Amino acid sequence: MTNATTTSTTRVRPEDERAFIELAFKTVGVDEGHARDIADVLLASDIRGIESHGIARLRWFYVDRIRLGTINRTPDYKVVRETPTSFLLDADNGLGHPPSILAMKKAIELARENGIAFAAVRNSNHYGIAGYYAMMALEHDMIGMSSTNSIHFAIPTFGRAKMQGTNPFAYAVPAGEEPPFVFDFATTTVTYGKLEIYERKGLKLKPGWAVAEDGNPTDDPTKARFGGALLPLGGFGTDNGGHKGYGLGALSEILCGVLSGGAFGLELSKEEGPRVEGGITSHFFGAMRVDALRDLADFKRDMDRELRDFKNSAKAPGCDRIYVAGEIEHEKTLEYRRDGIPLVDKVWEDIDALAGEIGIPPLRRFTAG
Repeated sequence: MTNATTTSTTRVRPEDERAFIELAFKTVGVDEGHARDIADVLLASDIRGIESHGIARLRWFYVDRIRLGTINRTPDYKVVRETPTSFLLDADNGLGHPPSILAMKKAIELARENGIAFAAVRNSNHYGIAGYYAMMALEHDMIGMSSTNSIHFAIPTFGRAKMQGTNPFAYAVPAGEEPPFVFDFATTTVTYGKLEIYERKGLKLKPGWAVAEDGNPTDDPTKARFGGALLPLGGFGTDNGGHKGYGLGALSEILCGVLSGGAFGLELSKEEGPRVEGGITSHFFGAMRVDALRDLADFKRDMDRELRDFKNSAKAPGCDRIYVAGEIEHEKTLEYRRDGIPLVDKVWEDIDALAGEIGIPPLRRFTAG
């Protein structure tokens, strides 16, 4: 392990990545529309610079599980319950992205009619980045939110047994001239995907990120992934606020799992891997019309002022810029659309091997200029 990486990257055009992901899913028997939805979510992750949740997960999290029969490639969704402001969908152990898009669209539709609405999906699987679904509301000048539970990767405050997932929350709020405020965060110190990235790049973990199997801190991503655990947002104990991350993680599991009638608690304490039991993940979504509370134009004007006040405030010594949530990802999106998305060598090796295994053309590299 080192503290610096020499891993090289090669870029891919966004349209080529999208086409490759779609083709991979269709080749293993996924419906064309569902394949398109999944490709949209994975591409959104990579193009926003969230490399832990994009094409790097194509094989292990999705295609391998479909080929092993862990995930249902042809699910039969069922509407469990619907009211003027709520919607519950059973995903029948299908891939998490398509039913989540369907549920968020329904929340937006109901919010358009009634001001605010919530939706949930149960018996699902990993759905990608939480921010994708919250951002769907922005096209409708609404505030969006999303959360998901997951297989347990983290210990509770004062515990050593894995009892929570990374359980992210995401909120997206429209603005006027400023980019929208998009706050997408795990309730653990880092995501499980960050461990994968550090392992691929041969990097040491930062202090306070994870523990080994014996419950002691570790900087080894492999020890943290296999037998170890992540820490709640805030780290150990209560002195640095670890109990707050623990509480947020519990709230996510309550909203996603308990409220939807999906899996929760010890049902989610499984070992991670391609053969892990499918259909035990649940998601939660919300949409709110801004003009249900105040004039939309006035709100956007004040959002611009709010965000600019943060960015124009006094900087700490040695710092030349203050960001607001979603701004870095917005700038990455502009760069990667223009110059291509960088993928590290190990990701290229993995997707090249996958292409050969399922008999599709390899993903095409892109060299700017």
